[in-house]
Amino acid sequence: MPTPRTRKTAAADTEEKLPDMVENTEPAEAAEDKAATADTETKTPESEETKTPIVAPLEPPAEPEPIPEPELLTTAQQLLPATIGNVVDEATGEPPADPDSVFVPVPPYGTTFRCTVRLIEHVGMGAYNTPATRLLVPVGAQLKRQQMEKVVTRLHAQRNESAE
Repeated sequence: MPTPRTRKTAAADTEEKLPDMVENTEPAEAAEDKAATADTETKTPESEETKTPIVAPLEPPAEPEPIPEPELLTTAQQLLPATIGNVVDEATGEPPADPDSVFVPVPPYGTTFRCTVRLIEHVGMGAYNTPATRLLVPVGAQLKRQQMEKVVTRLHAQRNESAE
């Protein structure tokens, strides 16, 4: 016949563990003093240096420099296209009779010139050269010498083409 099983009780478990435990007869203060002296003896400058990790300082990454915004195209001298089409005076619909009188210097003998008429141009735009009319230089616009010469040269070329 099989033998019946017996349960171990909690009391039996604690009784078994008690003999394994070592009784501490020293007072608590003496144990703390021994631990403190042991810590100071084991600590050396090398061990302190190795315990602290060497890492880079936690600084936020440098922000990239902002891209400078391009200046807004607000004046006629900035809007002047690289290639100029057929330039005409808006009032008459024809090229000016005297291209040299279209621009006058702002201060006498200055480098800035003011336009006396409203100049528009007829150009072909896009892939199919769709005809379009756009403002080239408004009345009173101030242009630099190089830009003024570019427009006047184009006006002279148009005049020579129409004369032939």
